Amino acid sequence: MKTAIETFNNWAHKNKDKGMEKNHSYSVNKMLELIPPKMLSDDFSFIDIGCGNGWVVKKMRDYINCTKSVGIDGAEKMIEKAIKRDKQSHYYQLDIEKMDYKDQFDIVFSMEVFYYFKDPIYVLNYIYKNILKKGGCMLFGIDHYLENKDSLSWGKDLELGLQTLSIDMWESNLLNTGFKNIQSYKFGAKENWSGTLVFYCEKID
Repeated sequence: MKTAIETFNNWAHKNKDKGMEKNHSYSVNKMLELIPPKMLSDDFSFIDIGCGNGWVVKKMRDYINCTKSVGIDGAEKMIEKAIKRDKQSHYYQLDIEKMDYKDQFDIVFSMEVFYYFKDPIYVLNYIYKNILKKGGCMLFGIDHYLENKDSLSWGKDLELGLQTLSIDMWESNLLNTGFKNIQSYKFGAKENWSGTLVFYCEKID
């Protein structure tokens, strides 16, 4: 069975990252609209967990109050593309499930990554304890989840061991991690497609 990092390196080599950027743009823009305006009106820092070619990192860097915009990805070829297109942000090639990265940020973002992790609960805990500042928010979006029936064949199609969780299971994991003010949304739903499942949550304690 393939690894997710191998798969994303292959996709970067085939320039599939461009299609991912185009196809995810609607949901990503809706996600970014969930960030409290007050947070964006003050100085803030931003990190994208599983940043791909860096397009969201670059987008956030252009905000006038963004003091630091960082992208992390396990796929070396994705990071190479990100650095090539954006010299002003910071990018790191790290295996997210094994990383020892503890810089803290006001906004943690992730799109279409969490179900690829063998242990997404570990990653949620790591983000909560080490990466998200107190008073900050996290947003993550996924297309593969139990209620989105058209996505359920992806593990077999991609030859990957995906984590197929329900909406309630994701919410329970966030609660158990310590996140507060948890809100869920679906963006881009259409016939035979339930849309991108998005969670917004905060670190208050």
